[in-house]
Amino acid sequence: MSWFSVVLDVSADDADVVVDRLQELGAVSVTISGAGQGGDLVIEPAPGETPLWRRNHLQALFPLDADLTRLSNALGRCVDADAMASLDVGFVDDDDWLQVWRSHAVQHLFGGRLWVAPKDAEVPEGSIVLRLEPGLAFGTGGHETTRLCLEWLAGWPLEGLTIMDYGCGSGILSIAACLLGAREAYGIDHDPQALLATRENATYNGVSDSRLSVLAPDELKEPFECDVVLANILANPLIELADKLVAMLRPGGKLVLSGLLADQVRSVMAAYPDIRFDESVQEGAWIRLVGTREPLNNSKRSSLKRDQRAEK
Repeated sequence: MSWFSVVLDVSADDADVVVDRLQELGAVSVTISGAGQGGDLVIEPAPGETPLWRRNHLQALFPLDADLTRLSNALGRCVDADAMASLDVGFVDDDDWLQVWRSHAVQHLFGGRLWVAPKDAEVPEGSIVLRLEPGLAFGTGGHETTRLCLEWLAGWPLEGLTIMDYGCGSGILSIAACLLGAREAYGIDHDPQALLATRENATYNGVSDSRLSVLAPDELKEPFECDVVLANILANPLIELADKLVAMLRPGGKLVLSGLLADQVRSVMAAYPDIRFDESVQEGAWIRLVGTREPLNNSKRSSLKRDQRAEK
C-alpha cells in the first residue's frame, strides 16, 4: 500500500498547531525532526515536554484519496510563507515507512515477563506482549520515566487489582496493567487527544472497555479507591495533585510516581504525608518513587502541612 507523503518545515511556535491541523485533515501519522539540523526523529518526548528545534521538519502520511487541494489551502491559513515554500508531496510505500518506524521503535522485556514490541516483531511464544502500531499516537516505552513505570508494573502482582493511570497520555501504562492481569484499570487525562489515543491503543491490544475505562478528570465519580495509583507526569503537577491522588488510593495501596528529577524528590515526597515511600529508583536523570498509603490522624496531617508551608 502507498501513501501521500506531505512534508514541510515550520517554526517551533507553529509546530503544535500544524500537527493538530494535519491530524484533523486525516493524517494517519505525523513525525517531527529538526529541519536542516540533523535532529533526531521525535518518537517519545519527555513527560510534559515536546522537544522542538527552531524550525521543524514535519512528515505526514495521508491515504491516496486525500484531497490535496483542500489540504494545501488549510495549511496556507496556519503557516508562514517559508513553510508553504517548503511544502512537498510525494509517495511512500508501507515498507519504506515501516523501516523508518522500526529503527526508532522499542522492543524490550520488562520485569522478565512483559514485552513491548512493534506489531510484527517476534517474541517468545506465550509471552505477554504489548504491541505497537505505526500511525497510532503511542508512547513507545523508550523514555526513562515510562520504562521505570513499566518495570514496576511487570514486577508487581497485579492480578485482581484496580489500577489508576492518572495522566495516561497514550495509555501505555494502563493497557500494560490490564495485560498483566489487573481486574480493571482507569486511564485519566484532561487532553481529549490522549483519551482518543488510549482508546485506540487499547482496542489494538485487545483490551476491552469493560477492563479499561478512559475518562476525563471531571468524569470520575467520587469516592473512588484503587489498589495502585500511577502518575507519570512532572514534579509540579505531582505536588499540586497530591491530595487528589492519595484520595484515590485505598489504605495499604501503592502509589507510583515518575516524571521528576533527583533534586525534586524531597519536595514531591513532602507533599504526600500519608505515604511511606520506599527508596527511590533512578534511570538516567529521572526518578521513580513508590510508596504505600498509611492512615494518618488529622493532627499529624495538619502538623505536616504546616511544616511544608514553613519550608516554603
